Amino acid sequence: AGTKLQHRFDLASVVSCTPSMAPTKTLIVGAAGAVGKRLCQVLSRAGVEVIAADRMQFIPSTVRHVASKCVGGIDVRDAASLRELFREHADENTTVWNLASPLSVETALKPEISEEVTIGGMTNVLEAMKQVGCRRICFTDSIGSFGGTSPRDAVKGRWLVENPKQDPGSDYGRQKRACRELLQNFARTHGGDPRVAVLPGVLHSEPVWGNGTTEYALDALQAASRGQPFVCPIDPDVTLPMVYVDDLMRGLLALQFADEDELLEPERVYNIPGLSFSAAQLFDEIKHFKPDFEVMGVTVDDNMDKFAKLWPNSLSADEPLRDLDYEPDVTLPAMVAGVLNAHSGRRLSSKAAFRSIDTCSSGRINDYMLEKYVSKYLVRGRERSGYIARRQDMVSGIVSELMLKMDIDMDGIVSMDDFLTWSGKNSLETFVEEFYVERVQRMEHELSELRRMAQAVVKPYDVQHERVWLHSSFDGGRGMLFGY
Repeated sequence: AGTKLQHRFDLASVVSCTPSMAPTKTLIVGAAGAVGKRLCQVLSRAGVEVIAADRMQFIPSTVRHVASKCVGGIDVRDAASLRELFREHADENTTVWNLASPLSVETALKPEISEEVTIGGMTNVLEAMKQVGCRRICFTDSIGSFGGTSPRDAVKGRWLVENPKQDPGSDYGRQKRACRELLQNFARTHGGDPRVAVLPGVLHSEPVWGNGTTEYALDALQAASRGQPFVCPIDPDVTLPMVYVDDLMRGLLALQFADEDELLEPERVYNIPGLSFSAAQLFDEIKHFKPDFEVMGVTVDDNMDKFAKLWPNSLSADEPLRDLDYEPDVTLPAMVAGVLNAHSGRRLSSKAAFRSIDTCSSGRINDYMLEKYVSKYLVRGRERSGYIARRQDMVSGIVSELMLKMDIDMDGIVSMDDFLTWSGKNSLETFVEEFYVERVQRMEHELSELRRMAQAVVKPYDVQHERVWLHSSFDGGRGMLFGY
């Protein structure tokens, strides 16, 4: 197997061959999540206008750099904020993706909060769509909707429609079912065009992921890339369906842009199949690339093991191939090779970065070394015209926060091990960019509030050329002077 994961065709072709009447603006609710980030990227690459909304106040740079517009602070439980979001950024030609939903284990731990987000959130999204005339909404369902009575192999998405009263065996599955019922009511009463993608476990090479059942596979791959032993949290002989994220994106775009007349499945519920394997099969494949990879037995996580045994072994691929012209490309050997290579590459890059910072080869980083590195490589030359703050003025704040975060074992020293652990899920460049953007957005908000207060006190009040002195946390309270 090759070590490079390849597409069978370019994602843009999915969009270019769709009917001209298909909505070309897409509003993604939950855009900062694992699936949302990728969806923003591939839709933008295909020429779609993407509005990215998330409950995070400060949208990550991976989304900001590709979306046409980012709107933070959107909690789906807040109906008013959703109505405002749709009034400003959506119309009848907008497709909506509602991705705001906790994962299976998160739902099991906090079912009441999950219900507010998943069911309450869907209710609020649909109401906001109605006010602006949106018809098309895409929703990510899950293999968690299939319970113990479902077929084990090649189960069809329509089985969920044909067995509406079956017990999924979990709050997670029941909440997904409630969302499908809301979507069908929207179709019947308001002529909506809901589309449901039934997702298996999602595999990818990113350094961070959520708390779901199938994420055990990502944990094992990362442990193998670091040369660490792994303890399996589920029965190693249970087979589960998965999909690599590149295949998933092709499937989701095919579903979004399909002509309504081509969607023949009841309630437009479609599997997005990928590959199926057990933990034992995954471990065997990892050992082809990492012979020293060690599995230190099984310590069952009750929630994860329960879900794993409820869910089917594999999903039917016939319906998505017939109606969406989608079938998966990525095999188990290709997936394992690609993910291991990505993790190993990041680790090598992190080691090189550590040595660049540790200029005296002491095996540790102090704030002086880090300040020189940040100033020289991550800040200098990156100022933009029209700024209200300079990155150079934020270096001391950046370094102070970085030193705290990178000292993993809290011994006052940032060692190579500390740095590699931190870098496994973070990057210096992204941290600096996020630090800067968050501070600037906070300062812009403060300036806006000052103007509002000034205009309320003195009318008319000319703030066109005012100079405002602000105290900011990042510069030790010295304050900065901004001209407008």
